Amino acid sequence: MSLSYLLNTSCALVILFVTSLLNLFPRDRKQLNARLSALGFSIVAAIVSYSAWHWGCLPDTEPVTALFAFFCWMSGLLYLSFLVDMTATHRSRRFWLSYFLPVPLAVLSALVSRPLGVILLSSVGIILSVRFSADFLLSWVRSATDDRARRDGEWMLLVFFAYGIALGVAFAQTTTAVYWIFALWHLTMHYTVNHLCIYQSLTDRENLLIVDNVFDIVVILDVNGRIMRMNRRGYQVTGFSPTHVTGNWIERLIIHQNLDAERRREWLADYAWVDTGRESSRRTPSVDASIATKTGEEIPIDMRIVCIVNLSGDKTGYVVSASDMRITRQLMKEISDREYAARDLALSESKFSRMFIFNPTGILIIDLESMLITDANPAAEDIFARDSASLVGKSLGETGLEMSDVPYGIFLDKLQTEGTVPEFSATIRIDSETARLARLSAVTFDLNRTRQVLLSVADVTQAEELREALLRKQKMETVGMLAGGIAHDFNNILAVILGHIGLAKMKIVDPQARVPVEKAETACIRAREMTGQLLAFSRGGQPVLSSCDTRDLVTEAAMLACADTSVACLFDFPPDIWPLMVDRIQVGQIINNLVRNGADAMNGSGIVSIRAVNVDFTNVAEGQRPLGPESTRIAPRAYVEIRIQDQGKGIPETIRKKIFDPFFTTKKKGTGLGLSIVFSTVQNHGGAISVGSGSDGGAVFTVYLPADRETEGATPGALDAHDAPEAVGGNAVEATVGETVAGTAVTGGTAVSPAGSATESQAAESQTSTVNADSAAPCAEPSRPGPKRVLLMDDDGAVRDIAEGLLASLGYSVVPACEGAAAVALYRESLAGSERFAFCILDLIVPNGMNGTRCAEEILAIDPAAVLLVSSGYSEDPALSKWKEYGFRGVLPKPYTREELVSCLSAMLVL
Repeated sequence: MSLSYLLNTSCALVILFVTSLLNLFPRDRKQLNARLSALGFSIVAAIVSYSAWHWGCLPDTEPVTALFAFFCWMSGLLYLSFLVDMTATHRSRRFWLSYFLPVPLAVLSALVSRPLGVILLSSVGIILSVRFSADFLLSWVRSATDDRARRDGEWMLLVFFAYGIALGVAFAQTTTAVYWIFALWHLTMHYTVNHLCIYQSLTDRENLLIVDNVFDIVVILDVNGRIMRMNRRGYQVTGFSPTHVTGNWIERLIIHQNLDAERRREWLADYAWVDTGRESSRRTPSVDASIATKTGEEIPIDMRIVCIVNLSGDKTGYVVSASDMRITRQLMKEISDREYAARDLALSESKFSRMFIFNPTGILIIDLESMLITDANPAAEDIFARDSASLVGKSLGETGLEMSDVPYGIFLDKLQTEGTVPEFSATIRIDSETARLARLSAVTFDLNRTRQVLLSVADVTQAEELREALLRKQKMETVGMLAGGIAHDFNNILAVILGHIGLAKMKIVDPQARVPVEKAETACIRAREMTGQLLAFSRGGQPVLSSCDTRDLVTEAAMLACADTSVACLFDFPPDIWPLMVDRIQVGQIINNLVRNGADAMNGSGIVSIRAVNVDFTNVAEGQRPLGPESTRIAPRAYVEIRIQDQGKGIPETIRKKIFDPFFTTKKKGTGLGLSIVFSTVQNHGGAISVGSGSDGGAVFTVYLPADRETEGATPGALDAHDAPEAVGGNAVEATVGETVAGTAVTGGTAVSPAGSATESQAAESQTSTVNADSAAPCAEPSRPGPKRVLLMDDDGAVRDIAEGLLASLGYSVVPACEGAAAVALYRESLAGSERFAFCILDLIVPNGMNGTRCAEEILAIDPAAVLLVSSGYSEDPALSKWKEYGFRGVLPKPYTREELVSCLSAMLVL
């Protein structure tokens, strides 16, 4: 027997014994404290019996084993009994029979074989304890009706979980560690129950629901006058939060001339009504008092106090119910003014008035004979955007209400014959541009001896907008996936066609014979542009954000869209316009697309007005911020608002909700992808876009894009060379009214011609001649000395064949591979041999093997100087936009012509 074992065991026993003694003298929860005390003494007995056997004071016999097992089983049963009381779980009437279970269980524990039988019995007991503990504590959390009670339950769940884990760890270490865990847990429970008062107060969920839904203020006190809970009505009237009220004394909430901290218990004893069984018919006495509010106002109340007693006759708390006398006094004045004689009618009207005023659903009271509005509650005023005085005396048609599902005549007929109209849809016109969706229902009733109609109006505008946004998002995702897959496969086919056309052109000497082949090549390039649109729509593309000068970006994109037309752009930029934090390429496409739409709407002649202003929503309430593409408010930050207005006929209101849907177009030659791409791009930038009509006609698109306040005053818009190369040909873009720009501008390495093509094709991200490399170079066939072997990896056999032919026409010897692992093996063999590869062309996507990115990692691991090109017909992978980070020297998008292959190799290889 070691001194350490003796000291640790003694300390743990002292803690358990002292806390158990303290719980014999409880303040309020006598039953809960008694079970906690019994549990502590049982644990002490179990530890003492085990220690006595361990030290040799007791023999290793079956009776000694049964004694120790009895205290262990009894401790587990008392633990569950304590947990039942603490979590206010319903206790069966026959629960007391379970206290006889430890005796047979102890005998069984002594008789079973060791150690297998003991382990089996112990495991069953531990599993049952863990299960019941989790059930009781989770039931506490789920049944909590306020934040404080829920936090208490969650805290206790964490405490029990932590001690359970600690007990398991301690059991695996030393016996004294287990004793310490029991002692500390018992001490924690003692402090929790007696000082923090954390336990479930109310047990019946239905009672909680009743208390929360009564109109009067209900406050539950403990026996000392401390507030345990207040119902929802009390929080509405006072404006306080649960954390401010719960745990405070009653005098902090109720104001009465005889109530203060010193006389609190006497005041409760004097004014509380106790049900003795002899005066059951007598009502509780009322007390005139006031209730404090968060604003400092003292609201007069009619208060009644009932003392709660248990079956033993002991006081356990108080229930205070109070009625707001402001409404009652108002009703009494109305009764006096109108000379109501019947008291029951006044009480009925009082209840109706409360429901009417505080109902969150809009309610209109309509005279059935004249069908004119006689009253409207505050919720109806908010829905119709006008006060009650302007609604009273109006018919339903004059309020802007338009019934959709049920015609007005049928509505009247059902009211007069059936007395009720089930829920149906309607539209409320607020003004010429604003409308709200609503759901209506009506029922007739008698009020003041006249037949009235109660029309319930629920505003469902936001719910419908969210539903439409979800449907639009699902539709765009579905169509985008389909379009991306088709475009990827089509690009592989086009790669084969363009490659063979390039080889055919090399073998045709006669210029006349080359004409049909060149026309076929032009048609393939046009098809490639269409696949570029599909790819741009399908992936949306996560934007590569950088600071961009707003004036330069908007002016360049707009003037490019108006080139070769008679449309002039009128720009309005303040001198201090903020830079944009956007993807320059994608936002340029937004502006280009919207301006091109305006030019088409004016038949190529007119003025497109473009205005940009700074807008800061940082400190603006959520309801006042614009709606984003998913019908949710945009984030509170700085934005640049860009308004683009044309002089066309405008967009009919009937199709405004459809213009952003994929493949919806009103043009004979349009693809219906342009505005879908605009919508997706704005969404990816966290901005907002809306469409409306100008005061003098024409469509007005308003776009909100994130601003860059951090680099304000610097030179924004400076990008890397491979992100935004300068326009070729030195074409200056002037923001002058009436001027047009001819020539060609380059956006993101893609040549965009200002020819008057359809709007959608101008907005799509073209991949027709995109050849990214480390530096620009002339399109001369590469002829550097050195290795002529090329490693070509592509999973498509037709693409490998044509790429091999194109490279062979340039004098290269091609070694093909169908997937990345084979390519890595071939490259490793070349390093071991005498002839190395000049460069490698790796396909990015390989469904049934190692892809291009992983293949590049493997090759660069064995040869950091390897020259690698990435090639793909699907540009969603970040390796195509950030190819340098993956170790590639350049990008070769599929499909590509022989000339583009030559240009890429010339730019990549050192001549």
